Amino acid sequence: MYIADSRNHRILHIATDGRLLHEWGTFADLLTSDAPTGTFNEPWGVAVGPDGSVYVTDTWNHRVQKFSEEGKAIKTWGQYGQPVPEIPESQGFFWGPRGIDVDSEGRVYVADTGNKRIVIFDENGKYLTEFGTAGFDAGQFDEPVGVAVANDGRVYVSDTWNQRIQSFIPSEASEGTGEDLFFLPLAQWDVNAWFGQSLENKPFITVDSQNHVFVTDPGDSENVNGFRVIEFTEDGQFIRTWGEFGDGPAEIGLAAGVTVDSLGNIWVTDAGNNRILKYNLP
Repeated sequence: MYIADSRNHRILHIATDGRLLHEWGTFADLLTSDAPTGTFNEPWGVAVGPDGSVYVTDTWNHRVQKFSEEGKAIKTWGQYGQPVPEIPESQGFFWGPRGIDVDSEGRVYVADTGNKRIVIFDENGKYLTEFGTAGFDAGQFDEPVGVAVANDGRVYVSDTWNQRIQSFIPSEASEGTGEDLFFLPLAQWDVNAWFGQSLENKPFITVDSQNHVFVTDPGDSENVNGFRVIEFTEDGQFIRTWGEFGDGPAEIGLAAGVTVDSLGNIWVTDAGNNRILKYNLP
């Protein structure tokens, strides 16, 4: 597993029995100093490509970094700013990117949270397309944080301050070519969660091989609820939820990142208790 250890400004590569395999990263702030590849300012998202490459959203340096599976620096792209349609060079500008995922073709999906969009690149950082604008209609976002790509190509987004999940389907023009990539809104459903607007209350999302969608409801000082994981079907039918506040083995201090492994186990980063939790579904 690759863990974004955000406030230690590093990435941890950990075996499923807890052994540390690799770690890399030190702090650097692009606003005040040089920040070469391999330095971070609160990395929030991490994803692995089909070739084993590791992609990281270096959130407050407003960029994406790419590494080998051992942590060797490969590439960095992005800078702080807001994209302007008339300026092609601004397509890769970010504002606090958080969630990240990679599809089976190696395309990289980035939740550009502050710019309220999902941006898609190839494995070398070349801009391909984007979708989303500010708002509450289908296909619009208010604080998109988590992004997850299913095996069938559907894209799921935790649209935090609209308190909903949205899914998108790739157009036929994009199948197998990577050209004219286009995504259409498919479904959306409300989530009774994510009430606070603090820095910690940022829900991440993952999807398993059956297209079941799992999201975290972090919970924080502004939100007496939360501290849980919620599971839905691909069209938003509620399945189950689990978790409550605490530091016991069945409790969560702050539900942050979430992923599913090849055996169907759910892994959650409990940021409030500085630990990782593993769950077996019934």
